[in-house]
Amino acid sequence: MTRLGILTMIPFESNSYFDEMAKRAKEYQIVLFLFSPLSIKPATEMVEGLRYDTVSDKWEVDQFTIPEYLYDRCFYGEDRKSAEARSIVSWLKSNKNIQFLGYGLPNKWRLYETLKDVPAISPYLPKTKKASSPEKILEELKKHDEIIIKPIDGAHGFAVYSIQEINKKIKIRTTKQGNVIEKLFDNVSSVTSWLENLLSKQIFLIQPRLNNFNSMNEPYDLRVFLQKNEEGKWEEKAKAIRAGKKHGLLTNISAGAKVYSFQNLKDITPHLNHNYIQQELNDILKTLPEILEDKFHPLFELGIDIIIAKDQSLWILDMNSKPGRKIVKMIDPNKLESLYSAPLAYCSYLASQNKNVLSNQN
Repeated sequence: MTRLGILTMIPFESNSYFDEMAKRAKEYQIVLFLFSPLSIKPATEMVEGLRYDTVSDKWEVDQFTIPEYLYDRCFYGEDRKSAEARSIVSWLKSNKNIQFLGYGLPNKWRLYETLKDVPAISPYLPKTKKASSPEKILEELKKHDEIIIKPIDGAHGFAVYSIQEINKKIKIRTTKQGNVIEKLFDNVSSVTSWLENLLSKQIFLIQPRLNNFNSMNEPYDLRVFLQKNEEGKWEEKAKAIRAGKKHGLLTNISAGAKVYSFQNLKDITPHLNHNYIQQELNDILKTLPEILEDKFHPLFELGIDIIIAKDQSLWILDMNSKPGRKIVKMIDPNKLESLYSAPLAYCSYLASQNKNVLSNQN
């Protein structure tokens, strides 16, 4: 039997995705484990966690050695435990006896710095600068009507700020609990002090604000969810339009965005040349996953956020190697079954590939 471990920061909290995976593990001849990186004992490399018992159909507390295959679903905060878990996962990834389904992506800055030199992808990347100081932010603001600053490791729209200069005053907006809040600064001195405080907390990136408003003045984008199948080939699992609140900043579902099927794009954006958009989109989705794996590490799944601007330009706004599954549940629940099985099928594929390598060596 193949052993697959799911890494999570909260193994003892109920998770329907992991539960549904577990119910299907036997079909793939996989023993499924669930544990936190923090539960690995350094001296013995034994793990205290959960093992799914296919007889009782329940997760059972158990002690076991680190499984040969790992599925990383850890989401980190800024706390000490998260930092410790990150370093343990890095150590696990360096272990040649362990194979991850996907090895993840680096931070947004490293992604940009690498991909901006790739001709097939660079035209789709918004110009990005590191917010090294308040002066750098204000310098970029002079070049654009509106800029966005966001954390280098950010997710779910957390700590994304819009900055504009209006009548010699500087307006900063962000989203808190689904609502846009704003602050107006009368002079450069006061905004510099505020920005210094913000930059002391984490590293930020600067991008021009892209005009991605639909006819109802809602910011919208396209989320594409890709996974590898049982043959190790990339497959599109879902494609959806996310529309945020009117005059808002974010298109994240967690910030209250509405979700539409991709088929609704023509209704939402009748002014666009949709044949051209589809062709551009096909080019991006065909090349981006392969380029990411070539430049970084093997991946299993990807969430790609793409903005379609009013001038019909397409921009890759974000790439996420630990995408959520809400859009599938919301627009095509019939595909949920394939989502639960996908990590198991891909793990089986990796195991069979490794067996073939061993048999060829012998």
